[in-house]
Parts: sequence; C-alpha cells; structure tokens
Amino acid sequence: MRDWKPMKKHYGVFSYETKRGTRYGVRRRYRSMMGDRHQFTKSGFTNWRDADIALKKFEVKLQDGTISTSEQKNVTVNDYFRQMAERKSKLGIWKVSTAKTVTNFYSHYLKKPFGTQLIQDVSRMKFQRFIDQLVDDGLAKTTIHSINSVMQQIMNDAESNDVIYKNKLRHIEVVGGKEPRDQSLDKQEYSKFMKYAQEHETKYMFTMIYFLSLGERRQELMGLRRSSFTFKHDEVNNRELCAVRFDLGRTPSELAGGTLKNKSSYRTIWVGGEFVEMIKYAITYSDNILANLNKPIDKDHFIWLNEKTGKPLHPTYPNRVMNRISKGSGVKVHPHQLRHYFATKAMSDGLPDMDVMHWLGHSNVQMTNSYTRPTPEASINVFNGISKEI
Repeated sequence: MRDWKPMKKHYGVFSYETKRGTRYGVRRRYRSMMGDRHQFTKSGFTNWRDADIALKKFEVKLQDGTISTSEQKNVTVNDYFRQMAERKSKLGIWKVSTAKTVTNFYSHYLKKPFGTQLIQDVSRMKFQRFIDQLVDDGLAKTTIHSINSVMQQIMNDAESNDVIYKNKLRHIEVVGGKEPRDQSLDKQEYSKFMKYAQEHETKYMFTMIYFLSLGERRQELMGLRRSSFTFKHDEVNNRELCAVRFDLGRTPSELAGGTLKNKSSYRTIWVGGEFVEMIKYAITYSDNILANLNKPIDKDHFIWLNEKTGKPLHPTYPNRVMNRISKGSGVKVHPHQLRHYFATKAMSDGLPDMDVMHWLGHSNVQMTNSYTRPTPEASINVFNGISKEI
C-alpha cells in the first residue's frame, strides 16, 4: 500500500512517490443506493490537475444518478431484501414480530430460487411457475398468499426507489392451494369447551381463557395490565361497567410488550355484568401472587402471572391451557378461534358492522371507515348484543 499524502486545499486528491517520480490519485467515500459503504479510487496521474478533474467527473456522475443507474444492474433480490428489512425495522415500519415472520418466509421459500438473481431480471413467467408449483406441492392457500405478499413487498419497494422500472409481478394469480382449517365453532361446541374449562381449571386460568371470548387477539390479552381497566358506575341502568384498554401487545418476540398489530388495534371496549366481577377477581388474584412472593405490587403490573415466580406468563401460555381443555372436552379450540366465534356471532346477530369493527380492532379498507372513531355507547351496544352468547 503506497503512502498517500493528502494535498492541501484539494480535498480527495493525494500524492505518492514512485520510482518514476511523484504521482497523484483520488479517493472518495460514498454510500451506494443500497446503503453500503463504497470508495471510488483512481491513481497514476502525473499531475494533480488531472486527478482533480477525474474526481470532479465522478462527483457529477454521483449527483446526476449515473452511478446509481449502473449499480442497479448488480442488485440481487438478496441485496434488496436485506436493505429493505433493515430500513423497515430501523424506522419501526415493521415490528420485531413482523420482521421475524417476513424474514422467515423469505429465507424458507424465496431465497433459494430467487435470492442470487438480479432483481431487474425476475420474470413474471418464472414467478408464476413458482407460485403454481407451490399449489401443486399442497401448500396452504394462506401460506402461498403470504409468500407472494413478501415478494410483492420487495418488488414494490424496489420500484418506489427506482431500482427497477416497474414491478412486473403485480397481480400474480394464486389459484388453488389447501384451504385453511375450519375456524368455525358452533354454540354447542363453545358451551361444552367453556363448561369443561370452568369445571377443571382454576378460576384464575378460566378467567384468562374466558376473557378471550370477547374477541381480542392473544397478544392483546397477554398485554393487559392493572392500569388497562377503568371502572365506572352506570347511573341510568344502575350497574357497574369496566373500560378495557388495549394498547400493548406481548408476543414471543416482545416479552416485555410492544406495539399492537395496527393503528386500529388501539382501542377501548366496555363490558358489564359478570365480566366486571371476573376482571376484579383477576386483578386481586394477581396482586396476591406478588404479595405472597414478597414482591412489590406495581399499579401497572401485568394481570396474567406465573404463581411460582410472579413473572408474566409467556404470551403463548393460553395455547397450552386451551390444548389441555381441548383434550379434556373433546372440542379442539385455539385462541384465535374464539375471535372468529365472537365476530361470527356479533355479525349474525345483526350488530352494526362499524361497531363490531371497532370492538375487534380491525382495519377497514375503505377510507371513510378509517376516519370513524369508537364510542363507549357503541361498545356497550356490542357487549349487550353478544354477552348473552358468551
């Protein structure tokens, strides 16, 4: 490595000694369109002016996009996915769990057939054959759609950032695929499942599972804290109500809690009747767990705790309890199935679509609906309509 000495008043221009005398070179660090660090280097000039001209020509190409255009030809699908994932994770566009899921889909299904291919050379015909093969292989329809969705994200992002002229994979057809397992649960099955749970589980565990029948996501259930509940007396009907606020989600990737699935997931629902008493019981029971272990009772501690350690139960713990109940009752039920049950009953009972949407924390594709906001009255209306079923 020659000993390059920077020239005063000529940034980026260096001099160095050779057997034939003094020679000049240039160096310029820059970031590629993929965000990687690169360095432009050129040497062998007999005078500093020629070196300075070469550097200025490079600067012009860097500014007018010529450099980026030439780099586009060498960007592989792997390159682009890596920088896209890093950016979306860093900016919080992707949650930890989302990044993990998307990366798993990419690594398992897309990396081998497309990873080393130049992103501009990914053809529609080849990708359509790939999707058709997934159907022939017997993959679930939802899995195939997820795989296609990941690839579409890559191509759409590359188009938006002018890495490719356009996403040639838009509107790829997914025809066939194994149908998803039946999420339906009739009233008789639901009643049998809950009856067994009430008779064979502790009241604390039954309360946790029964709470899922209100239709919240598992991560929302496990993110409930003492401060998630606000009690209020309904003077008109002379009854006590409780506001349940969902604003934190616990997943295997975010044990301490993280953001919810989307903006619409942040909501408050109102309940009454036996649910108020069960909420009070769960709060008191969790306080007692901490007290018995000589641990401080923080006003914001999680509700569902391990009785032996006082630590929050793992976010997947409801699955373990429900598997136990399923085996005993003979009715196989998983957490998300109760969400489907709630939605099905609420809609079949003729409750307002908008109120049910807010209750469940669903996003709506229609822009008008996305501007609406839930109210306590609408929430109570949903509860009154569904409470007799659960």
